[in-house]
Amino acid sequence: MTHPRDVPALQLQLERELAEGHPLWGNDIEVVGRRVDNDDVLVLCCDGAMVVVHLDWATGPHNNPAEYPSVITYQSLAEFHQVMDSDAHEYGDDD
Repeated sequence: MTHPRDVPALQLQLERELAEGHPLWGNDIEVVGRRVDNDDVLVLCCDGAMVVVHLDWATGPHNNPAEYPSVITYQSLAEFHQVMDSDAHEYGDDD
C-alpha cells in the first residue's frame, strides 16, 4: 500500500520523466498508488482510464518518449480489477 505522503514525490517523478510524444504527455493525470515490489505506479487519467507506468527514476525526460516510461493502459477500473484478479490467481494469491 502506498502511503499518502509518498504520492506527491511519485507524481513529481512521473512528471519529470514525461516528455512530448509520450502517451501521457499533456494529459490531466494523478498518481494514486505504487506497487511496492517494483517501480510501477498507478495513474488515474481524467477520462477514467487507469494506467500502470514503470518509472525508472531518470533525472529528466527520456530520449524516446513514445516508449519510456513504459505504460499499460486499462480503459476502466473494472478492466484494471479483472487483470489484477487474474494476475493474483496466476500467482496463487487469491485473497
